[in-house]
Amino acid sequence: MLTLASKLKRDDGVRGPRASNPASDSTRRVSVRDKLLVKEVADLEANLPCTCKVNFPDPNKLHYFQLTVTPDEGYYQGGKFQFETEVPDAYNMV
Repeated sequence: MLTLASKLKRDDGVRGPRASNPASDSTRRVSVRDKLLVKEVADLEANLPCTCKVNFPDPNKLHYFQLTVTPDEGYYQGGKFQFETEVPDAYNMV
């Protein structure tokens, strides 16, 4: 996660002031989403119970991750449940 945060900071420095063309606006929107996800994914991983694991198949794509839940008690004990989550581009904008 930290490498993505560093990459986003470097990309902002290289890009400089925001241009007025539409391509840079869509690129900027993705960067805002990824900046928010860096913080929120760190919070998620810090507060996740031991029966849950988060996996990022591509560490450069924080907007796509997998959650595996393996309950250790109750009716679903011994089960393994996998969820895939993809955060849309408009995350936290609409």
